[in-house]
Amino acid sequence: MNFSKKYMLTIGLLSFTGFCVAATPTMNWKIPSPEPVNQITFGITINAAAPVDEFYFANQFGFTGGGGIGYTGIQPTKNTKDGKRQFMVLFSSFRKDTTTNYKNCKGGADGAKAGATCRLYIPGELGDTFLFKVKKDGQLLTGTAVNTTTGREDIIGEWKVGETAGNLAVSQISWIENYKMNNSSYHLTCDNKGWPYYEVKFLPPTGNNGKFKGTISTLSKGSDACPGAITWTHDGTGTLVKGGFK
Repeated sequence: MNFSKKYMLTIGLLSFTGFCVAATPTMNWKIPSPEPVNQITFGITINAAAPVDEFYFANQFGFTGGGGIGYTGIQPTKNTKDGKRQFMVLFSSFRKDTTTNYKNCKGGADGAKAGATCRLYIPGELGDTFLFKVKKDGQLLTGTAVNTTTGREDIIGEWKVGETAGNLAVSQISWIENYKMNNSSYHLTCDNKGWPYYEVKFLPPTGNNGKFKGTISTLSKGSDACPGAITWTHDGTGTLVKGGFK
């Protein structure tokens, strides 16, 4: 998300200014589990995405004890100075009881005082599948990114929450965001300059290190700003989303 504004997504409800859930394509995910879940793995395959700072492909998660949510995901970004492809991966908390001193993290989320934001640049190529592992060990949460194509694994960050957080909740949403649109002065154009093409697949999550298989729904909607610009297909392997213009 854009770090200059304070907001967080909830299923069917927004509790912050400057953002409308109806404008954001979402998917519902859930992990049927007969026991508490303390680890979730999300997956995203990026088949196409321009090397620009504009889009966020994200997975949101909550806690059985309530309170604020967290999210983790990936943003295409500009190539390195020597022309190599890279991505930004994120692991953030919107909980008021969050603390962190991890090197990749800072206090506050999207401009708010509460929460924490952890981010890291990692190498990658189009066609790679990235796993985002969320682990809760007591009060400590660790976010890890794994490139299954190369085998590279990076800790995005770590933060602690209060004892009342409970375990990881077994349902929430995943979403696609054009975070430039959070700036009131930004005007989206329906062409390959204003909306460069992307093609990403959201995979069903798993719980407790693969012990429990989850599901992810089809996409909730297309684009209001550019009708027809987002198309998608859905089956048991996940939801493939194509957006923008070539």
